[in-house]
Amino acid sequence: MRILLTTYWPLPHIGGVSTYVETLYNRLADMGHEVDILAHHPDLTKFYLLKQGEQQIVEKNSLRHLIEPALIEGYRQYQMTLTPWMTRHEAEKYAFEMACRQIGLDSYDLIHTQDIFSTFSCSRAKPAPAALVATIHGCLATEWIVNGEIHSRTPLEQEYLALEEFYGAMPSDHLILPSQWLSKRLSSFRISHPKTHIIPYGIDPQMFGERLRPTGQIPEKAGRKVIACPARLVTIKGQIYLLRAMQLLIQQRNDIVCWLIGDGVMRRDLEKQVEQLGLQNHVVFLGDRSDVPALLSLADLVVLPSLQDNLPFAVIEAQTVGKPVIASKVGGIVELIEDLKNGMLVEPKDIDQLYQKTLLLLNDEDLYTRISQEAIHRARAEWHAEVMAERTLSVYRKALDSKRTVQNSTQKSLFNIPDLPFALDLKERYGELKKKGLSFPNAARLGGRVRINGGNKEVPEACVHLIDMAGVVLNSVRTNQNGEYLIRDVQPGNYALTCLGPNIGTQTIRISVPAAGFWSFDLEF
Repeated sequence: MRILLTTYWPLPHIGGVSTYVETLYNRLADMGHEVDILAHHPDLTKFYLLKQGEQQIVEKNSLRHLIEPALIEGYRQYQMTLTPWMTRHEAEKYAFEMACRQIGLDSYDLIHTQDIFSTFSCSRAKPAPAALVATIHGCLATEWIVNGEIHSRTPLEQEYLALEEFYGAMPSDHLILPSQWLSKRLSSFRISHPKTHIIPYGIDPQMFGERLRPTGQIPEKAGRKVIACPARLVTIKGQIYLLRAMQLLIQQRNDIVCWLIGDGVMRRDLEKQVEQLGLQNHVVFLGDRSDVPALLSLADLVVLPSLQDNLPFAVIEAQTVGKPVIASKVGGIVELIEDLKNGMLVEPKDIDQLYQKTLLLLNDEDLYTRISQEAIHRARAEWHAEVMAERTLSVYRKALDSKRTVQNSTQKSLFNIPDLPFALDLKERYGELKKKGLSFPNAARLGGRVRINGGNKEVPEACVHLIDMAGVVLNSVRTNQNGEYLIRDVQPGNYALTCLGPNIGTQTIRISVPAAGFWSFDLEF
């Protein structure tokens, strides 16, 4: 079988989607299938196809320059005007679609997408006989609500977010979800796919074993108990509540250190919080690591204080190495942990409960041992990559069987005006809002410099990306010879500003754009 695994998110990447794709790729290849991967390149300027060790690249900016004017004109024919944020969200999806068309999907029997954006794009770009299976790993629309960023979006944009979730799941022939929780959550967006399959994640023993060997520097434990928190440094992962619990913990036990494993837009905020709480000697920022299982195996326990989560690989990996997990009672986590049996559950944002249960687990050796043993037992019994791959392959076969009677048909043209599904669905709501006095936020401009060596040397030709809180790339620009960049038409709200370039690595900061005007943000390496 010729299979394409595809995602809008960058690969390789530190996170659950990357682990899932790598695990599934290895298993399918071992079964004798031909598997390619299509994804965002890590530099975010292009999409690329990984095929038999070679790369086929499609530059993104040239596509967007064609797409954005056509989108604006297409919506104008519906008598609608998009906000800049909506235009750029739409442009990213259609750029991915055009990349699929340029690369060509005709040779694949089945396309397996990993997110709502690639599902929408591939459903339009693929040839009719090819089967489309989608795995959705989370609910982005509710993340906007849980992390509070929904308030920065207009009523029309909020309606748009719900449509993104719907069109990111329903066009697939079959839908795979990792948890029962996610199935129930998506139903609030009218997503009730008739061919839905719940397939939990699995661990590849060989891949996992390789990651048990440390590849980076290991902090000195010095006889202290280690609390590991492996998660992106973003609001929804809740590290701020863990740090406040740490402040209470060190008053009872001074032999504790917390490893924050991961990186993200909240790093600077969390570093400041560590200073304010006097935790400099008790918190270590390890950044993105490819050897997370190795770090978990060296820790004493794992804490995930998420505000929302689906089925975190971190919990499964911690259980596999016998580390008790204390996690928020949210999302699919409750399908992984039974309180006081193979882990502990706490209410999200409940600092005192997090403190009390962590202290209990550190002080009660019998409880610790009992939970550790049960965690290993459950991991060995349930989280198998072979089972995940076999069940996924069964879904593939069902999808292909239903496609065997489908004849070749003409693919949809990219900007056939009656074929803008978001416009069709938004038109009525747009009219209602217009009667009430629909207004559009005044846009701002962002600028600044990229420097190295403590600000003494500017970096020309560095790429600066503006990314919204869902991870969608809204703008990409390059610095001039003086290291300066300028991004236009930015709506008020919170964003990530990511800069990368040759020999300087990557820098990401969280920025806030409060109103129209010019706002300056420098990045230093």
